[in-house]
Amino acid sequence: MSITSTQTVKIKIIAPKQWNDRKAILLTREKGFAAIVHSIKLGFDTTHLRMNADLVPDLYQFQVSQKKGALTFFFDPGTEIRIDSTNIANSTVTHSKSNLEWLAFQEKVQKPSDNRLNAYILEEGRARKKSRVDSAQYWIGQQALEREKLWSETATFIRTNPRSYVSLYLLKVNWFALKNKGLFEQLDKSLAHHRNYRLLQERSKGIARN
Repeated sequence: MSITSTQTVKIKIIAPKQWNDRKAILLTREKGFAAIVHSIKLGFDTTHLRMNADLVPDLYQFQVSQKKGALTFFFDPGTEIRIDSTNIANSTVTHSKSNLEWLAFQEKVQKPSDNRLNAYILEEGRARKKSRVDSAQYWIGQQALEREKLWSETATFIRTNPRSYVSLYLLKVNWFALKNKGLFEQLDKSLAHHRNYRLLQERSKGIARN
């Protein structure tokens, strides 16, 4: 049985002083994986978390007890969060190279694709209301093409950023669509310590056996 080492990971959270001693949580949120939760008490300049060394950098969610919203961000050791007191989701993340890469992917690839897909879904709904079967089928086809385009652009991001933990994450969550494109072999070996890398390595072996 392999034993995963742990490390001390720093995170700085800047919150209103009146929130001192309020409880916050940092957790993973992924389908197929149990959430790994870390409890944090606000009011400290820096919080030190004991975490498995193979779990960062990765996509995490940050929540504050009894406060609106949740922040989804890519957590690197040393990350700083400046809390937006009206909505946690709008909080600012700095000191995380991986989060900058995540935001770049979201802004350049994911959000434009989501906007186009939502527009096609809306047009399909309008066509159905008017009983325009051919038109509805057209917009369904556009949705399928958009999903293919998103996967293609995601693959391009991974190829262009082989040392990025964001690429590692994106390949994992889109494995069913990207597994036959040879992307795992293009990832840099500097990522090999990460849980996601080992998971993809096993999946790649399965493809080779087949």
